[in-house]
Amino acid sequence: MVQNNGKLELNWVNKDKTLIVKDYDKGQYEWVDPNDYRVSEVRLFKEIGKFGENSSDNLIICGDSLNALTSLSKIPEYRKKYVNKIKLIYIDPPFNTGQMFANYDDQLEHSVWLTMMRDRVLKAYELLSDDGSLWVHLDDTELYHFKLVLDEIFGKENFVASVLWENKPGIAMDAKQFSTSHNTILVYSKNSGWKQNYLKIEPNLREFKYQDEQGRYYKRVMLQKWGANSARADRPNMFYPITAPDGEEIYPMRRTARGVEDEGCWRWGVLSYEENKDKIDWVKNKEGWKPYTRQYAEKSELRPPHTWWNHDEVGQSSTGTKEIQKLFPDIKPFSTPKPEKLLQRIIQIATNEGDIVLDYFAGSGTTAAVAQKLRRKWIIVENNEETINNFAVPRIKKVISGEDKGGISGGVNWTGSGGFTYFQVEKSMFEVHSGIICLAENALNGKLAKLVATQLEYDYQPDNEHFCGRKGDVLLAVVEGMLTEGLVNFLLNSMDKNKFLEIAALSVDPELESKNYNNVKIGKVPNNILRHYARI
Repeated sequence: MVQNNGKLELNWVNKDKTLIVKDYDKGQYEWVDPNDYRVSEVRLFKEIGKFGENSSDNLIICGDSLNALTSLSKIPEYRKKYVNKIKLIYIDPPFNTGQMFANYDDQLEHSVWLTMMRDRVLKAYELLSDDGSLWVHLDDTELYHFKLVLDEIFGKENFVASVLWENKPGIAMDAKQFSTSHNTILVYSKNSGWKQNYLKIEPNLREFKYQDEQGRYYKRVMLQKWGANSARADRPNMFYPITAPDGEEIYPMRRTARGVEDEGCWRWGVLSYEENKDKIDWVKNKEGWKPYTRQYAEKSELRPPHTWWNHDEVGQSSTGTKEIQKLFPDIKPFSTPKPEKLLQRIIQIATNEGDIVLDYFAGSGTTAAVAQKLRRKWIIVENNEETINNFAVPRIKKVISGEDKGGISGGVNWTGSGGFTYFQVEKSMFEVHSGIICLAENALNGKLAKLVATQLEYDYQPDNEHFCGRKGDVLLAVVEGMLTEGLVNFLLNSMDKNKFLEIAALSVDPELESKNYNNVKIGKVPNNILRHYARI
């Protein structure tokens, strides 16, 4: 750590760089400048399919989370819908076990992990609403490092809590030192005025086995007092006869420690008994009739969330595994799935019905499954296509169809509804040939107009015949070919005289270089886009 201008912060190798992931599985990464074209590029989304009703409410996105978050914040239709609109971001990132970074020595693996995480949180921060919160699931490997990073991004004053989740309640007898039984979830609010929801605590009904005529649960407590001060001599006015169902008079008789029968006392006086005798349960055993009072279970109450979440309340690691096995009995379980009750508690504390939840390390889709059952909108991102196709997509389909009866389904009376759209982050629009950045083939054939409009931050207008983008009083025209003087004049004649025009073309007639237009800016793709990135 270093002190910089009086501010305490964490420093690491290449902190001023951004990390490009080349291959997650092989642990191949590259540090680049933050304005590198690979960081600045806004990838389009390719629709793979839709499922259910209101499918635009919820998104499954397959691709690198850095690209996906950039696209959500930059593509106009998503920017308007999601920037500063997401109420809860929950992430369970890959823990830095060292296995992810086999190609780096111990001095660099922390830098790789911290850079990867920092870059994504910065992108996600733009999407978080002013009254939203971020929940980050970590183990001790990077917990204390990353808290300092989050302090820098959110401000120390917006740290809310460290929640300890008891994920492994047993004792690991092979532990070298301490047996670790918990993970930590760091909670940050975007602003200091964040207000969480209180938890509705249901009473523990295990002891309350009986129901009265109104359906209220109660347990039986002996009317006769026992223990200290239970002798007649202690409370003389509590010694009196009461009538059993068969007419027999019953006195509060007790046995002393020596087994001698002795006179005891009731818990109620005569007046209290007369007022409540219709609420007495009579039970007959070998010793005769015994009267019991009714002690009712407390009603549900609301309380602030606390920071110790034991496995009895929200499940443990094995709970999540069992839930996945039940859904997919023929597939090897996804590693480290979280129990649905854990996500239920987080979502209920941080959101209300209709709010948007984001998870950009989605794994098997637990966050989306629980958010759907709790009637929230959601976005999940996962880079591993196999994980999405084998677990997340079929799992959410089961939730929406009502086939998923496990997890929290019974507790929230879930029977199915909703829908989602499945997207894939498209490949880069750029390629490098002999050290020169060029347009890739997949950027052509009808895609160029939307790609250019998105990169140059125009609102895309697909239905406009001549101008595919607009930014205030500036119109954008994209020419997938050579731009000529005649085409420039045609475009100028097709627009209002008080507007400005930017033209992006694959090539430009050399004769246009000598022309000077007051209200026209001409650029050649991709150079004009790369220059725009450098200015961001």
